[in-house]
Amino acid sequence: MSARDTYIVGIDIGTTKVVTIIGDVSKNNVLRVKGYGVSDCRGMKKGLVVDINEATRSVLKSVEEAEKSTKYFIDSAFIGVTGKHISFLTNRSELNINSPSHIIRKNDVDRLIVLANRVNISSSNEIIHTLIKQFVIDDEKGIVDPVGLSGNRLGVELLAIYGSSPQINNVVNTLKASKIAVEDIILEALASSEAVLTPEEKESGVMVLDIGGGTTDIAIYRNRKMIFTYCLPVGGNLITNDISVGLNTTFTKAEEIKKKYANVDYDFYDNLSKINMDEIEINRNKTALNIRLYNIVNSRVKELLELVKEKIEEHGFIHSLPCGLVITGGSSCLKGIKTLASSVFDMPARLGVPYEVEGPPEVVNEPAYSTSIGILKYAYQLENFADPDMKEGSSGNNSFIKKFRNFISKILKN
Repeated sequence: MSARDTYIVGIDIGTTKVVTIIGDVSKNNVLRVKGYGVSDCRGMKKGLVVDINEATRSVLKSVEEAEKSTKYFIDSAFIGVTGKHISFLTNRSELNINSPSHIIRKNDVDRLIVLANRVNISSSNEIIHTLIKQFVIDDEKGIVDPVGLSGNRLGVELLAIYGSSPQINNVVNTLKASKIAVEDIILEALASSEAVLTPEEKESGVMVLDIGGGTTDIAIYRNRKMIFTYCLPVGGNLITNDISVGLNTTFTKAEEIKKKYANVDYDFYDNLSKINMDEIEINRNKTALNIRLYNIVNSRVKELLELVKEKIEEHGFIHSLPCGLVITGGSSCLKGIKTLASSVFDMPARLGVPYEVEGPPEVVNEPAYSTSIGILKYAYQLENFADPDMKEGSSGNNSFIKKFRNFISKILKN
């Protein structure tokens, strides 16, 4: 029996860990995590496969743990992809409306989407998603559903997200080597956003930072649509490495120190005397050790945040995010990171944990699982052609959206 028949499976192959989550959806359309498996990841670096045999073993271990937790058999799954090879472009297309009274019909929209999906990219790249940013009727932008409206000319803007075909195939082949069919590929920045953002934040303007072990995924939303994404090949492992070098200790011990004691809060110096690192067994003066750790971690995290800020300033988004910044991912749990991020970006910041999801609290309340839970959420939408931002009582629009997504799905699969 395929995994998609009765439940959904999502696999997040990260630089430091593989997470497999099995879920279903309640009658109230609430995602429920039924079981999960986590394993240390080998064979991945900065979101890319560098050793397919090691990566396959890591996936198998995570899948086996998930199967044991539910007694479900996994033979297919939705997977996430990320990496510095991910890029995007905006594709615009237009056509004239020649119907009586210039009423826009569904077949006009279908023809327009076919045109817009003719994205000119290198043969070495592969389209992952084409996301509608907006429709335009004559000079009126921001149209959500143009069917039934009048106009002389209909246009659409699509966000085409693509990546390197060899890099994507390496991830797919890792699943194939694990005897697991790939249902679909989902951009991890998109998945994380689905897990932690509210419709109101997407509407007003917000940025997501998913800080993982090897990468930091960035997504910007406005008018409920993703308008920008980027993968910075820097993550929590770089912080751990700096601690290892700066404190002359092993990487494993440095990771333990980071999780237990790292702090980037400006008020940290006032609390130095309250922190006891004796159990770490590093032969250093206590206060000097705490100051050294603070300086190492603060410098590296601030550098990461400033790199992100520089990138979004290049595209002019820094002043158009009234809902500020949502930080998620395993490294978002660093003490004081919200305060530091708010200072660097000069905007409000909050910690992003999955919402509207039920299940084990050690999963659904932790930002480290945002991507894997988001994969399930987005997969459910793909399976049911559901719009997460549709309001109750708009069944006419919902019918159009379902048909429309079905149409797009067929185009992409072909």
